[in-house]
Amino acid sequence: MNKKSALTLGAIGGVLVILIIIIAFMMTGQHKTGSQSSSSKLPKINQAKVMKRIDYEMFDQNEDLKYVENSDNFGDNTYVDGQKIGENALDGLLNLSLGHENSDANPAIYLKANEIKNLTTKWEKDGNSFVAKGYFVVKDTGKKYPFAFEFNADYMILQEWYGKDIKI
Repeated sequence: MNKKSALTLGAIGGVLVILIIIIAFMMTGQHKTGSQSSSSKLPKINQAKVMKRIDYEMFDQNEDLKYVENSDNFGDNTYVDGQKIGENALDGLLNLSLGHENSDANPAIYLKANEIKNLTTKWEKDGNSFVAKGYFVVKDTGKKYPFAFEFNADYMILQEWYGKDIKI
């Protein structure tokens, strides 16, 4: 056998050995794609903790944004009827959204405190945050008022949406 044949045979043998190692690695279950590993390792969402955070954000009178991750940028991360609150007061926009245009009262008085209906939670594909959606109930009419909150894995609020036109 000449040198050229030996080199060719050696190269083919080397490639086969590498392929066998790759196949063996995949068959042992050690190899997972990013989406497989993240979806199987996502923790279960604690619904009670989510409800506590939402309840505090809506119905606590201190208005200290205790569970908001970035309180300095609150206005750019909160939407009422599809509009950023920006420099506006959240109370005023929620009053308009609820149909109480002439009221200076906290909109929480129109909603049933501690009553969150149809709460659903779902992890985002990247596994770094989840969205909780549901309804507050309006006290005097019984109508459902939609909301959605995005949380990070530490249950801190990243974004908030209220009223119609919630697009997530």
